[in-house]
Amino acid sequence: MTLATSPTTAAVGSLVVLTGLIAGLWWREYQTRTGPIDRPLVVFVAPTSRLPIEAIAADYERETGQRIELRFGPSEDILTKVRFPAPGEPADLFLPADDSYVRQARDLGLVAESVPIARVRAVVLLAKNNPKRIGAWADLLRDGVKVAVPNPGAAVGKLAREHLVTTRKWLALEPRVVDTGTVTEAANAAKVGSADAAIVWDVVATAPAYREQTVLALPELKGVTGRVELALLNQSSDAPAARKFARYVTDPNHGLVRFRESGFNVEDKAGGVASALHEALAPREGAAP
Repeated sequence: MTLATSPTTAAVGSLVVLTGLIAGLWWREYQTRTGPIDRPLVVFVAPTSRLPIEAIAADYERETGQRIELRFGPSEDILTKVRFPAPGEPADLFLPADDSYVRQARDLGLVAESVPIARVRAVVLLAKNNPKRIGAWADLLRDGVKVAVPNPGAAVGKLAREHLVTTRKWLALEPRVVDTGTVTEAANAAKVGSADAAIVWDVVATAPAYREQTVLALPELKGVTGRVELALLNQSSDAPAARKFARYVTDPNHGLVRFRESGFNVEDKAGGVASALHEALAPREGAAP
């Protein structure tokens, strides 16, 4: 005898089977997952520090299992994102290209602690094969020469413009300037030939991507320097984890090695930096470890 099955019973049965399949797939993925499932630490970073911080994050994830989520942008932009975090997405650490942005964040009450890491300086990165035969500042001012300069939202763009205005060299250069958004975009403009030269940080100009291009350290840019500083943010939802990663970034045997490999002029007292970090970020009496 064949039993008839109602449409409602069939639908319920299908739903049960589907739910079972979904649960099974979730459990299998959960069992085979090798990485951590905790919330990642969110670090806002200027493109200047992309190479060392990506290497440091990879090292740290491999050694500890703690996930690190790096979010890149010009220093001004990442300061704005730190200032106005998306709901439910607070940032943990802030690494702009110059400490002036950390000072702004501190004035806004956003910074718990901060530690200097390294210094960078502005240079001129020339286009491949230097077709305009640029060798001095005066060559940048010739007719037909295009000079890529990051906009003031990027630290090098802001500091270079301020310095050149102060030294009364900006008005002569300005007609040759091609605005770019970030220091990386400026360097890429010189690389692809849409600009004949670019004002960028030295650590960007000497990166492997621009190895075939010439770098000029011109006296007209002397004094345009950035001080890379790492800040632990008050809005961090996991301050102990953020503090642990900050210590790793500024450890002479870990993070600072990566900064040196990328050409950064790390502070002379590297061990002192670590000590200062330890003292600055050590749990306060009565605070949670």
